Amino acid sequence: MIDQADKLKILYTNIVGAYNASFLAKEEGFVHHFSDDKLNEIKICANYLEDTNSIFLDIGTGSGIAPRLFSSLGYRTITLDNPISGGNALKNISQFPVEIISCDILSQSIPLNDGSIDCILFADVIEHLLHSPRFPLQEFLRILKPGGAVIATTPNSMRISVRLKVLLGFSNWPSIQDFYFEGYHGGHHHEYTKDEFIFAFEQVGFNVSKFELSGTAASVQVPSLRDLQTKSRAGKNSSNKSHPLVTMAKLPIFLLEKLFSTLRPQMLLVAIKPI
Repeated sequence: MIDQADKLKILYTNIVGAYNASFLAKEEGFVHHFSDDKLNEIKICANYLEDTNSIFLDIGTGSGIAPRLFSSLGYRTITLDNPISGGNALKNISQFPVEIISCDILSQSIPLNDGSIDCILFADVIEHLLHSPRFPLQEFLRILKPGGAVIATTPNSMRISVRLKVLLGFSNWPSIQDFYFEGYHGGHHHEYTKDEFIFAFEQVGFNVSKFELSGTAASVQVPSLRDLQTKSRAGKNSSNKSHPLVTMAKLPIFLLEKLFSTLRPQMLLVAIKPI
């Protein structure tokens, strides 16, 4: 008998394989690798989807793994993305039974009814917002049912990789060459500390019921020391080899992250709309 957790893992694995055959992965290089953190997000979301009448909303389509998974389980599933930065992602998912909303959440109200959504996934998006996240988070609170949840993730601004980069003379912010000639800067505009991340949700009225730090910088492949500089990875497949000096540093990095959870790279919280 396959339990729910195993079923979700099998579905996730299969959808990753199918997605990696899509044009977004093959032609533009946005490959999705199996991730325990992503699987954890999916499992937490599933806890807030009681039956097939539940509605799941994904903010920031990306690879579209979660919307495709929950759609395949029979839930009404909606994905929302910015028409400028997320156009190709929305095109990529349009062939599946997932409702699509093209919307700039910083300047536009989300076109969904008050109290209509059971669960929102807001994964690795908040750090890309150019301005305050207050308006989008107020919109999430509006459209969620009482007791509904936002599962949000973002990089930990205090992670060990940032501290080491700065110590070695590399900025944690994208190089100006990455966006100087572009009309739109889709990189990170603000990375959050734990306290800032929680504050952003509590300030608009959410109750943060769960917070955790996860992942390891030791799993990141850095082919050359020049790749320590933060830069756009768009359209580039990640290398499967690291520079020898980076490889040597992986064990101490891993041990430090085990000893001090505040050095781990990824933050997750669950924010509940009060009943």
